[in-house]
Amino acid sequence: MVTLARRSTRSSTRKAFPSPVKKAPPPSSSSPSSSSSSSASEDGREDSDFEEKTSSGLRRRSKRLRTPKATAGGRKSPGSSNAKKKKRTPNPTTPTTPATTKRVTAPSPVSADDDDENASDAEPVNGFVTRNMAASTAKRCCALDNEGKVDLCVKLLAQACGLDASSAHLLGETKSYRGGKEEDDDKEEEEGEIYAEFGKSLSERFSEEGNSSGLTDARTILYVKTSTAKSRSLESNFIHFWNQLVVLMHGKETLYVQGGEGGGDEVDFLACMSQVCMELSKSAVRQVRYAACVCGYALLGSLVQAHQILDESNVVLTKQLRAVGHSSTKKDQRRDLNRRLQECHERSNSLDVHMKELFQELVIVRFRDVSPQIRSLTVRWVGVWVVQHPKKFLSDAYLKYVAWSLNDKDPQGRLAAVQALNQVYQRHAIASQGGGSGRDGGADVSNFSNLSALDLLTQRFSGRFVELIKDVNEQVCVNAMELVLSLSQANLLDVCDEDGECGGLSSDLAMLLLDSNMRIRKSAGKLAACVIERRLGEATKESSKSRSSTGSKKGKRKGAGDSADDALPSCVEACKLLSSLVQEGMPSLSKVLQRRGRSGLTAEGEMDEEDYYVRAVSAVVPHLPVLHEWEVLAKACKSKHLKGDAGVLSVVRVVLASMQRFTDPKLAREFLLMKKEKGKKVMASAVTDFCERTTQQSTMALMGVLSTLFSQCKSKKGPNAVSLLYDLCQVVTLMQQELYVATGKVDDFKKIVDVLEELWTRDSLLPPSGKPDASKESRRSHLVFIARCLLALESRGPGATREIAGRAVTDMVNDLKETVASGLDKLPEDKVVVALEKIHALMNKLKEDASQKEKFKGLIQEYLELDAKMQTDEEEAGSDAMDEDEEESESAEGESDDEESGGEAPPPPPRSRRRL
Repeated sequence: MVTLARRSTRSSTRKAFPSPVKKAPPPSSSSPSSSSSSSASEDGREDSDFEEKTSSGLRRRSKRLRTPKATAGGRKSPGSSNAKKKKRTPNPTTPTTPATTKRVTAPSPVSADDDDENASDAEPVNGFVTRNMAASTAKRCCALDNEGKVDLCVKLLAQACGLDASSAHLLGETKSYRGGKEEDDDKEEEEGEIYAEFGKSLSERFSEEGNSSGLTDARTILYVKTSTAKSRSLESNFIHFWNQLVVLMHGKETLYVQGGEGGGDEVDFLACMSQVCMELSKSAVRQVRYAACVCGYALLGSLVQAHQILDESNVVLTKQLRAVGHSSTKKDQRRDLNRRLQECHERSNSLDVHMKELFQELVIVRFRDVSPQIRSLTVRWVGVWVVQHPKKFLSDAYLKYVAWSLNDKDPQGRLAAVQALNQVYQRHAIASQGGGSGRDGGADVSNFSNLSALDLLTQRFSGRFVELIKDVNEQVCVNAMELVLSLSQANLLDVCDEDGECGGLSSDLAMLLLDSNMRIRKSAGKLAACVIERRLGEATKESSKSRSSTGSKKGKRKGAGDSADDALPSCVEACKLLSSLVQEGMPSLSKVLQRRGRSGLTAEGEMDEEDYYVRAVSAVVPHLPVLHEWEVLAKACKSKHLKGDAGVLSVVRVVLASMQRFTDPKLAREFLLMKKEKGKKVMASAVTDFCERTTQQSTMALMGVLSTLFSQCKSKKGPNAVSLLYDLCQVVTLMQQELYVATGKVDDFKKIVDVLEELWTRDSLLPPSGKPDASKESRRSHLVFIARCLLALESRGPGATREIAGRAVTDMVNDLKETVASGLDKLPEDKVVVALEKIHALMNKLKEDASQKEKFKGLIQEYLELDAKMQTDEEEAGSDAMDEDEEESESAEGESDDEESGGEAPPPPPRSRRRL
């Protein structure tokens, strides 16, 4: 019952609030307390009557008795009426008309004035917390007169600063304070002075309250040091309020009504709010400046949108006027079109004045603000305006402020500049590729095909664009690579030019492909694929010129031959280019891994150097379609175009990277999403089918080639041989073993196992090294991944392949037992290292037998103790030698001092010796 009474009170209040909000003068006859008590007593009597009628059920029964025929005609069900009541629940942000079924007495004049004043004070505090609240607040604001609009917008601006809405005083107070002393001749100057004084007083008020009590209203404050989802949502809703308000005012044509033109309204809304934003942006409080900038930029962006609509209308009216011609029969139509065209020009000029004023007073000043948040906000909005209305803003006069921010000391400023330029160049790339007549994601790209507008900017700052891909900030680095890619797609930057701005791009890309950050590797993969495609195109042009004499015969063969043979040269060349690109960053990576190994920072399960290489290749593979065909890759493994072991290794790395990329469900889903339109989803069943199909196709294509590649490893030595064996072992474990049995090619599988078993007996695949720092473990690393591969083949697949792999593992274990049967102390030093490496590789297999497990653990413990003792002795011998050298050098220095001084030197002070 209490709820119903409250609704009745709200209804009486809202009925007295249909007109625009204006501050009513205080009553002269009675005080506010007496009027409020009288209205409260009347509302109380009214609520009691209404509650008594509702509780007794008289209203419902009388309604049914009054409408006996309504049931026969299809009276609404109780459920629908309840739903309708729920829909009529008053929104806390917008005043609604009271229900017609309620009988409310009209308030007295005194109580009406008081209710109006209370209603204006009880305006919603959080008018833009949600998007719907922002839209409803804009509708309510549009229904007010210009002075009411200014008052409500100022209150919302106070909330955006983190203050209470009551902190903002109204425009009428400033106007009444100044009074109407000036004459009509100085009316425009008077209005400008009033707006400027109003903005200054607001700035002083907000700054004073911000410095005294602090801006602590976290519900509506826009400024935060670290951007969060809540702050971004609040800012977006605040911007949405201004967009909706300007659109509604443009539709009602009240946006272009200046002071005194709209029925006696003496306030110019645009001029007043522009002056308020400009004055608040000069505040010393950072939160106030940020909120003022957001308000001014949102207002300017809304005006840009209205200006664009007027330009489109201007084009349409001009075409219609030309179609009418100079016929005398269409004189009235021509006069009407001329009138509308002139009105459109006047409105555009009016918006130009406000836009120019806001840009000069806000953007030009605030893009050098001490706050990085305000600088990034300013740059970001300039990019939005260029994309939104390129006909007016796509010029060096506006883009130079964005380009200057590329050297901002804070990453937020650099990121905002890179993102803004990336949007511009992406639209330009779409327009240059033939999409200039359409729209990209709702944005018009028809005006982005003008090269002259971006030519000077690209020439001056293209070097800086390429430098930013090495930025220390991750987001700046990723967006900079996307920017360079957009420039390449728009044919504004030659990424293959080694002598120009992109001279060091290949080495930078190599390091980025080997980076541990996944986002950086993805972006570097896109850019590296673009570089490889450009180089492939150049190589194809050169080869076509050299074979132009036999082009007709080649064409006939191309129509009748296999498509895999045609794509084979491109595939081989792409693999070589990709290998050479990644190889440029491998020396630096090797130094880092060696440094980690010496310092003991290498954790268990850390990737090997070859793993980093394959991961870098995997980032490029999805963006090169020529590397997705398994038949082409299988033929490339035995192609005559490959020169030496490096060429074969480059193709095998691409094969391994493709299999890892397209058989992993997570990575395969990313690849499928990349091929779909933005916003589309991929079903889990589609990802599973894609992974299974990839496994089958790769196995069928590589089944006959793999045994040949393994056989080549027996006659190879060196780092390439070790890397080739490592990659081939991983490829075998990813293949579907059932297809060997289904196709009757078990002998090929047995050949692979025999090669692995033979290589197991070798101590090393590397030639003898004379370097003293050569790692003994790295020389026997092939033992680890041979054992890992055979154990994986033994545990999966059909029985025929498992049996072959199981016999090989059993022979390896028996051979190891015979080797260490007499003890490790009876073996030579090099054989001891090999035996320990084999024990470590087969430890999972040896754990199956408890007795053998304890025996091998004892052998390993014995060797570790012996090795620790040997290392201690070596360290002590080395420290003694260093101490002797120091003593000899000190004695030599003492003798030289004695000779110079001509006397005996004093004995050196005693010092404690420290073992290194």
